[in-house]
Amino acid sequence: MILFEDHGSDFNFSFLANTSKTIIETEKLFFASSATSQKISGDQKLDIVYKIDLGNGKTYEHKYTLNGKGYAADFTINAINFADVIPANNSITLNWTQNIPAKEGGIDDERYNASLHYMNGEKEDDEFTNDKEKTLESPIQWVSYKQKFFNTSLIASKELFNKDAKIKVSTPTKGVDTVKTFSTQLQIPFNNSNAFSFPMRLYMGPNKFNELKKMDVSLDNIVPLGWSILSLINKFFILPIFHLLEKITLNYGIIILILAIIIKLVTFPFTFKSSMSMAKMKVLKPEIDELKKKFPDQAQFGQEQMKLFSQSGVSPFGGCLPMLLQMPILIAMYRLFPASIELRQQPFLWATDLSSFDAIVTWKTAIPLIGNHISLFTILMAASSILVTKLTQQQQPASVGGGGTADMMAQQMKIMQYVMPIMLLFMFNKQPAALSYYYFLFNILTLAQNWIIQKFFVDEDKIHLEIQANKKKPVKQNAFQTKMQEMLKQQEEMKKKQGK
Repeated sequence: MILFEDHGSDFNFSFLANTSKTIIETEKLFFASSATSQKISGDQKLDIVYKIDLGNGKTYEHKYTLNGKGYAADFTINAINFADVIPANNSITLNWTQNIPAKEGGIDDERYNASLHYMNGEKEDDEFTNDKEKTLESPIQWVSYKQKFFNTSLIASKELFNKDAKIKVSTPTKGVDTVKTFSTQLQIPFNNSNAFSFPMRLYMGPNKFNELKKMDVSLDNIVPLGWSILSLINKFFILPIFHLLEKITLNYGIIILILAIIIKLVTFPFTFKSSMSMAKMKVLKPEIDELKKKFPDQAQFGQEQMKLFSQSGVSPFGGCLPMLLQMPILIAMYRLFPASIELRQQPFLWATDLSSFDAIVTWKTAIPLIGNHISLFTILMAASSILVTKLTQQQQPASVGGGGTADMMAQQMKIMQYVMPIMLLFMFNKQPAALSYYYFLFNILTLAQNWIIQKFFVDEDKIHLEIQANKKKPVKQNAFQTKMQEMLKQQEEMKKKQGK
């Protein structure tokens, strides 16, 4: 795996010479090294030193310490007896430019996922994804050039890089060989010492969360796991299960299947509660229809409907809230799979690479929204979403609104539920096959769960008897129902005043 090549790459240092007042650039100097080819592994280390001897005890060197395992190397600048070479209170400037070569399937996807990250001394990090140029006003701890699945990062080990670092991101307007070009000018503080040393660390490797976390400088923040609760779900729930399953089986398609089953089992109580709530609403529908006929006024009907819900012990939002609680997990998976290097080049069924789209039909000229291919897992995901929508609507009462506008809105919502899978077909066609495959599994497991619940748990006659028994009990309203009734009463009083 070649992360960057000599052509289009620049990594050199420059400083002002005290004697000639000219800028010295290390890329124009000749370094000597006595390093020989060696093989190391495990805990072994290897020092490689490139040195310039200026005579009179003055030496300048770049020292690399390679490790037998891992993806990090130590990198140190040493300048001996340079106090009279570099003026006091000056900086050594690190000029780092890198053309990011295209490595994965789809240049648009690579450009979307390529970004320049940095963290300052206050542990505040930021990322640049779009073309931008900026001078940073605070000292910097590290800078990272992130590709979709790999990154090259430079980390200050002790002292921070000075403020006034300059960073730049640019995207080629033509060609598909280069994803983006990242440029950084870092200011290394020179303390005018005769034994100057500035230690750093280089990380060149995969965007694996656990590997980056070992660096202990919050470099794992570059892995896009989502914000806030999404990040917590991925870090402390999804990823531990995913890595545990990696040790059990080598096939990532099976890992995703097991992961989907585990998540479905965890969320089953929410699904069960939602299904039972919809079943209760369906049983109540005849009574709600009677209320519509008896109270044509919308506000009055609303009050009577809320009374019926209170007497029956039914929550009108019982079918929605449990499903909303599952949404963070679904969104977290949307963030996880495109960022999972573990899926890179992993085949499953007809998909040759789970980290890219599984095209079954391709053509030359790209079509807006679709692109130049059709992904089979995306088609299966969209089709299964339509089946889930149809089943869900069959389980719901035809309408629990108040007639007129409310019924029209309910009908529009039903239509939108069928439109969404078609929209997902366009959205997911360029996404990783693993993501569409997971959502397809999620839909199939949802259909299976609903069948089990309807077959073995939903008994409308029993639910009807339970509702009638609840009506005989003293009415206990929750805070939400009380508030809703108060609002409906106020609305009715306002209408009466307006009528007068």
